[in-house]
Amino acid sequence: MSRRHSLLPAVAAFGLGLIALSSPLAAQAKKPAGGALRPKVIFVGWDGADWHLLDRLMNEGRLPNLSALVTNGRTWELASFQPMASPLVWNTMVTGRTPVDHGVADFQELDPKTRQRFPISGRSRKVPAIWNLASAKGLKVGVVGFWATWPAEKVNGFFISDRAAPVLFDPRLLVNSQALTWPEGLADGVRIILKREWDPPYEEIGKTLRVSRAEFDASVKAGHDLEDPITGYRKILAATRVHAKVALDLYERERPDLTMVYFQGTDEIGHVAGRFVAPKLPQVGDGEYRKFKDAVEAIYVDSDRILGLFRAKAGRDGATLVLGSDHGFKWGTDRPAFYSGVQFDTAFLWHREQGALAAEGPAIIPSRVRGKASVFDLAPTLCRLLGLPPDPKFEGKPVAGLGGAALPRAVAPVSWEKTVKVERLVVHDMNETEKRAAEEFTKKLIALGYLTGSEAAAVDARPADRAGTETAGHYQNLATFLRSRHKYEESLGLYRKALEVNPKATTAWMNYSIALFQVDRWAESDDALIKAIQLGYNDPEAAAYRRVSTYMQRIERRPVVRKDLIRYLRSLVAAFPTNDRYGASLGKALFEDQQCAESQAFFSKIVSRKPSDVEALNLMALTSLCLQKPAEAQAWFRKSLAIDPNQPAVREASVQLERGGSSVR
Repeated sequence: MSRRHSLLPAVAAFGLGLIALSSPLAAQAKKPAGGALRPKVIFVGWDGADWHLLDRLMNEGRLPNLSALVTNGRTWELASFQPMASPLVWNTMVTGRTPVDHGVADFQELDPKTRQRFPISGRSRKVPAIWNLASAKGLKVGVVGFWATWPAEKVNGFFISDRAAPVLFDPRLLVNSQALTWPEGLADGVRIILKREWDPPYEEIGKTLRVSRAEFDASVKAGHDLEDPITGYRKILAATRVHAKVALDLYERERPDLTMVYFQGTDEIGHVAGRFVAPKLPQVGDGEYRKFKDAVEAIYVDSDRILGLFRAKAGRDGATLVLGSDHGFKWGTDRPAFYSGVQFDTAFLWHREQGALAAEGPAIIPSRVRGKASVFDLAPTLCRLLGLPPDPKFEGKPVAGLGGAALPRAVAPVSWEKTVKVERLVVHDMNETEKRAAEEFTKKLIALGYLTGSEAAAVDARPADRAGTETAGHYQNLATFLRSRHKYEESLGLYRKALEVNPKATTAWMNYSIALFQVDRWAESDDALIKAIQLGYNDPEAAAYRRVSTYMQRIERRPVVRKDLIRYLRSLVAAFPTNDRYGASLGKALFEDQQCAESQAFFSKIVSRKPSDVEALNLMALTSLCLQKPAEAQAWFRKSLAIDPNQPAVREASVQLERGGSSVR
């Protein structure tokens, strides 16, 4: 009998009814009977989970199940990498390979024919994942919700793609999506759960958010989704529970050897409501703080409840339970001072490079000492726990602390790409519903700060014969990953590819500028920086002056670098001739280089536009002194003091000039 037909009874039952998640059976931790059984692993992914928050909540008694896992197992701080974008890092975790190798490098991909943006899919992944290897080796697997897993993959077990209960999609648009699950009939059960769980009522939301029913109804009607803390919290809670119910029910029916379940809400709730977490930030109003301060903790408490259900099943079945995250999150006073949905790049500013890893089970040696590991170590660790061959191209290794009689013997590495064929369901041309879903996905990325509106609207600028699925973000993220590993020359080529796709990508120009500067191609770097600012880079003056600061630091070591600073400032002023701050900076640099006549010309222009600019008046005086015109300098100092008498140094200089001095110390 085929694998597909053997699952039909389970599919039918799955569609008709669900196991109660708090059933007595799930609460019993029975050891498996019989002789030697294949090792089992349950992996639970909490996106963005961070020990700073988890430790605090455990100390407060809010996460009893995680506390039990930690007490009976061991933990590691899990190092991530740049850029900390979920599709990149999670696919590294499940493949053991770098983003350059596995190919999932952005939130979106392009249709080469239509050039339309679509959410990142499994078709961008170029190498097998751990579940593909396990399935090929005869293990039964169950996968729910991981990034870039649509179209669903054909495995020995069940597979629920990331289009089921997604935080960044509208599931009502995806209810009839193609290739949602494997076996395909499981999609009916998923739809039943979605319908039942997707719209939590006010009575449920009001347990956490201190909002009135009128506020709740107004938010739901407005439909601002993740941009509104009320509807954002509601959606995240629903998605968390849908994934949990799907995974727990299918686990109970199929009892996989490897189960992998992903929860995105533990990260997204930080972007939606992280600014309301205690301690209260100064820019958060008292009313907002009171309403939403418990939203983040409530999602983690509910996630802990779900973890307890998986933990009970792991204990009953003799499985090793592993909990991991792709990166950490900023929960303290290091939080950005602005809401993540306001402007581009703010989402990434909330991430910390240290995530969390914890494990408990028959092959885990308990320890209270927190170790250190990397996201590259997860796939090798799962291989070791399951007795599967690692890939020789892994750069990670199994974490310390594995052992005992239950740990399978290590096996020789094999090439996963040569050993395993990844087979996905066939998807026909995108229908209108899926195109609408793609548009909604783009809006969510903009709302959370992962994408700018201009970049979302950009059309692939490559000629038709060079069009591909890669976005500008794809190449840019790969380049940034390589740059973070000091592979600057390699990164430059990828940044240029990003700019070929979208010549107006401001962040690509900015990152290209940084990479050029790091290989001492300063003039090219300055031109790229100015191009980014001209195209509308976020916070342009801060970007411009970071470069000035870098040059000033180098001037302290090598005074000859001042000529490079002046060259940069000349280019900046030429690009923005009406920006008086840039003009003043160039004027100061020229004054310090004793190019006094040209320096004074810049300050003269500023004073003509802003006659009350005290700094410009004082610099007119100083350049006059440099040009040996003390009387003229005295006149400028007097004008400055008339506007602001409280300038002791300027007053002292003026007194010296009155006494016949011709220079100012």
